[in-house]
Amino acid sequence: MSPAEAPVKPVLVGYDGSDGSRRAVLWAAHHAAVSGLPLVVVHCWVWPFFTQDLGPVGDIKDSGLQRAAERTSAEGLDLAKQAEPDLEVSVRLITGFPSEVLTRLSADAALLVTGTRGLGGFAGLVIGSVSLHLAASSSCPIAVIREDQPGEGDVLVAVDGSPESDRAVTEAAVLAATLHVPLRVLHVRPYTRHARTRQPDPEHDPVIQQALNLLPADTDLTVIEDSFAEPSVPGVIIHQAHRAVCVVLGAKGTNTLGARLGSTVHAVLHHARGNVIVVR
Repeated sequence: MSPAEAPVKPVLVGYDGSDGSRRAVLWAAHHAAVSGLPLVVVHCWVWPFFTQDLGPVGDIKDSGLQRAAERTSAEGLDLAKQAEPDLEVSVRLITGFPSEVLTRLSADAALLVTGTRGLGGFAGLVIGSVSLHLAASSSCPIAVIREDQPGEGDVLVAVDGSPESDRAVTEAAVLAATLHVPLRVLHVRPYTRHARTRQPDPEHDPVIQQALNLLPADTDLTVIEDSFAEPSVPGVIIHQAHRAVCVVLGAKGTNTLGARLGSTVHAVLHHARGNVIVVR
């Protein structure tokens, strides 16, 4: 099968009726529309694992666990259609735990979108366990959404020279071009007390140059280069993220052995105020 004949992979978004999943559906619908991709809204329910009593309660119309799940699915579908009436969108109601189902479906998706927390999360958590699990296990890039309509800014990609970082640059460049916003390439260099400068020095930063070499020679993107020597890598990324519509990160860096999700990504997911895309 030639690349032109390959099936188009959809944007996949999880929906459970929570405020976070509503924002995720809205963002996913807008992203799918501008990217020219179909959208699949997925609602997972687990009650069939625990009971066979899924039908209506007595003579009460539209009652029962299965009907409730169907209503939630339809709600997610309607939300996407209202946001983007011309979008090709479908819905899937699947029995299973969200982390397992969405991980499996991500193998055939262009992008997986999730909110920071769902209905099952504990109040006060910045990011839920399902979102963290998906960030660590998804086969495709995953977008963790806090704002369905972020303000003006650029796409910020943090780089460290790792293979995951290189893939993040490619993903971020496509996103920036799609959104018609600048691409900002950020590298936080190793810091020592005796560093000659803590000011940006991208011209002499080989990691920045490696990232720039990944961009097409004929790109018309506006590219901003930032290089800092600071003691806290996630601290710099989180601070710089205030000016970004989205932060894009590789799932792990050069010093992360065996882990599926690096400590920097973990910190950014917990503390960044805006949207984050994790690429592996």
